[in-house]
Amino acid sequence: MKLQTNRLLLIPLNLDLIDAAARQDTGAVEAMGYKSNGEWPGPDFLEALPYFREQLIRNNGTRGFDSWIIVEQDTQEIVGGIGFTGDPDPDGRIELGFATNDSRRRKGYCYEAAQALLEWAQKHEEVRLITARCGHDNTGSKRVLSKLGFQADSQDEELIYWIYPASKG
Repeated sequence: MKLQTNRLLLIPLNLDLIDAAARQDTGAVEAMGYKSNGEWPGPDFLEALPYFREQLIRNNGTRGFDSWIIVEQDTQEIVGGIGFTGDPDPDGRIELGFATNDSRRRKGYCYEAAQALLEWAQKHEEVRLITARCGHDNTGSKRVLSKLGFQADSQDEELIYWIYPASKG
């Protein structure tokens, strides 16, 4: 499974890549055919790796509703990560998350990758609602979510909760 945009490849994580990322082993990541400048995985993604590892084991591989790497086609460099926090819940809800490496921000990679992943998700009948969340001070994510068509739905002291109105439901 792989998604392609004009500039990017989106590739689901596998156990080998998760293990290399967890060890922050740039050499192992590069041995898999990807380039890395050492920024990937970022702290939030690194913290989530055990969850994604468990999900892959439980599902006997990826179903796509987990984590993907964002790879620049021209260089094969991992420039960020994107994905969902798991399979659709009983109501058909999934949650989108994304991040780019610090040195690759403000180049439109998250928007381009998220657009492709949203299109992929909407082709699955079990998906009826797509949500996202971000901190109040995360202007980059707020800008990307707004540009994608998400609408702020609610908020608390820490986070803004978004819904994708074009979702089925």
